[in-house]
Amino acid sequence: MFQWHLLHTVNYSRSQRSPHNIDAINTTTTLLNTTTITLMETLREKKLFFIDILSADASIVLQYAEQHGIITIREYRSLHHPNHTQENIIINFLDKLINKGEETCCSFLQLLLNKELQETFPQLQELFNPQPPAHTQISEYKISSTPRGLCVIINNVNFNPVFSDRKGSDVDEASLTEVFTWLGFSVKVHRDQSAQQMKTVLRDLAQRQHKGDCFICCILSHGSEEGVNGIDGDTVVFEDIYRPFTATSCPTLVNKPKVFFIQACRGKKIQGLVQIQADNLEVEEEEEKEEEEEEADFESDAVRFICIPDDGDFFVAQSTVKGFFSLRNPRSGSVFIQSLCKQLKAHCPKCEDIQSILLCVNEEVSRNLRKVTINSKVVTTTQMPVQKMTLRKKLVLHVPT
Repeated sequence: MFQWHLLHTVNYSRSQRSPHNIDAINTTTTLLNTTTITLMETLREKKLFFIDILSADASIVLQYAEQHGIITIREYRSLHHPNHTQENIIINFLDKLINKGEETCCSFLQLLLNKELQETFPQLQELFNPQPPAHTQISEYKISSTPRGLCVIINNVNFNPVFSDRKGSDVDEASLTEVFTWLGFSVKVHRDQSAQQMKTVLRDLAQRQHKGDCFICCILSHGSEEGVNGIDGDTVVFEDIYRPFTATSCPTLVNKPKVFFIQACRGKKIQGLVQIQADNLEVEEEEEKEEEEEEADFESDAVRFICIPDDGDFFVAQSTVKGFFSLRNPRSGSVFIQSLCKQLKAHCPKCEDIQSILLCVNEEVSRNLRKVTINSKVVTTTQMPVQKMTLRKKLVLHVPT
């Protein structure tokens, strides 16, 4: 459609020539000369279109063409044969234009910009002023039930001696409970679950009759490459987390969004607390001294990738990608969960979808460098959350009114 757009932009017709617009004419001619080949080819390609449109009144087309020097008076009389149908007249006319060459084709296409001709043949306006293609409207999941659905929080804090306790996770639990209650979900918390207990909880949840429009599952625990750990140190593989909620296993959640937020890391106690700053890595002495009196967990993600089922309507967000620390502050909670709750509070009232909100989480969490002191050695690190999904629609968690 480039050639049509060019002709419309120039907005020039031979009938408008005057000594006052010679420069414009020259510019127009130069522009048209650069596209004449495509214009003649387009005339051939659009021949059936022109035959169909212009056959409604072939006489007017010939009159305008003769008046503007596109055809001679002799050619006009030859074409305007009384024994020819309107359609035959236009066919012969277009063939003659194409045989005349590029310049004649350009003149004819310019002629079709004439206002009176476009009033006579309104379809020409659609050709020269094409409407932009409509963007496919992505629909939303219906999230309007009361309650919106169930939000389950599995919060493992106190581990056996093999793993360190996850201090600060209670803050995450409280933040998640607050925000999802505010969003209209029924919140159920399961604390300090062994691996087997976690499997039982998930299996029982899948067997429930889910009348709500959405299901949320938040898992806060230590993790490994295979999955997340119970407080006994055993692992619940990711397949055992998601599989109970597939269409065949949980029919009451079919076509409903199933959302998983996972803060699952490997813990390691060290002395000194991470000082998190947005653009400044300097730490004041008083703050540094105060923070060094507390313990902090610097938890590295052991998961190589997020594995989600082939079923639709899953959304999984994890606190970090492989190779980066996932930090949790014993006083203020984990970086990821706290950012998630903050962004949900900020953007859900604006009716933004979950993917856009998690982009804000990614930006906030990743932009802040962390200054970590390990055995008197300062290490600067960052963190990048990661998401994968099989959603088919936009997921907007509307705030109940």
